[in-house]
Amino acid sequence: MTGDVAGQAFAWIASVAVATDGGLSWTENGQVDDGLYVGTAGVLLGCAEAVAAGVEPRVAEGARDRLVHLVAAGNKAELDDGLFEGWPGIAVALRAWADVTGDDTARKAATTIIGRVAARMPDRLADPDRCTDIISGDAGILLALVDGCDDPAVAAAAGQVADGLVGLALDRPDGLHWRMDPTPAYEHLLPGFSHGTAGVAYALARAGETLGRTDLIEVAVRAADGLLALGHQPGGGWAVPLMIPPKPDRPTVNFGWCHGPTGVIRTFALLDTLVPDPRWPQGIDACLQGLRDSRIPERLYPGYWDNLARCCGTAGVGQVLLDRYRATGDPEMLAWSRRLADDVLARTLTTPAGLTWSNFEHTATVPDLPPEPGFMQGAAGIAGWLARLDAPHTGPVLDWL
Repeated sequence: MTGDVAGQAFAWIASVAVATDGGLSWTENGQVDDGLYVGTAGVLLGCAEAVAAGVEPRVAEGARDRLVHLVAAGNKAELDDGLFEGWPGIAVALRAWADVTGDDTARKAATTIIGRVAARMPDRLADPDRCTDIISGDAGILLALVDGCDDPAVAAAAGQVADGLVGLALDRPDGLHWRMDPTPAYEHLLPGFSHGTAGVAYALARAGETLGRTDLIEVAVRAADGLLALGHQPGGGWAVPLMIPPKPDRPTVNFGWCHGPTGVIRTFALLDTLVPDPRWPQGIDACLQGLRDSRIPERLYPGYWDNLARCCGTAGVGQVLLDRYRATGDPEMLAWSRRLADDVLARTLTTPAGLTWSNFEHTATVPDLPPEPGFMQGAAGIAGWLARLDAPHTGPVLDWL
């Protein structure tokens, strides 16, 4: 059962934890990291997914305690306001944990963080060089703010961040787009979810829904129409380009949450709930067909589909298929997610402490990379998906991830 594997994965995650002020944390390149992408917040988010599915990771208490301690310490913790490496991601993880467990202390800590982030937004919005994307920029901050909009000050800050994003949109013939770095020196567009148009459009649509602002939803629609136009590939199939203009040393398309149809599905699915129209289900179907055409998880050539994790790999695809099953009841989605899980389980590494996984880099001297504990590139994200796969009617902890 995948839930049993998830439990053993969290045992391995516990074995590589380090004792830090307040609780447990994890390291990246020898440095303690408390963020959502590779660190403590991501581990707690994976724990929240597991608990929602009936798995009880023993490491959860240490991760939760560490994050609550950081909030109490305030700005002494050297974190920025990016979603995946900073304070907003800690708030997201604590809020997810509170939603699953009813932990009022965690919820209050999340509320405190969001209030502080909101108060810093005027200074941030005065910086013309700020990033726009989900990972480290305004779109990610906006996603963290919208769940705290019962506070008028947070709602006001969310509206200001949304307006700032609208002002940074590029009006192209194929629709609205955003550069991750809006400065003129940065020429590339990354249309996918993590660093570009799909993620910004999703955040604006969520903000429009929460704030009652149809203008923001209309902007998201214009951006999503651009994604629909971009997705049709000259050689057949469907996936948004990885980068515009392309780089000769990079693939033309990617299929993960970060840059491909796995993430873009999230945008089309949200718009289908807010402004129903046949083009959104058609877009979702096109994304799914693109994933079928990709033949993942087959490793078709060196460097193709070497990642098992949530951001760029198999677990992210499996998670979105599981969410599509919940949304539609289509048994094919569940069966497909389980087939991907079979491939991931076949690549499991067994250690004395538990189970984990290694991503692969074909250009490295040792191509099997060291196992990681975190959410986006490591065991916590994989284990969270596997736990939910064992309880497929468990609701998503985060709709966008």
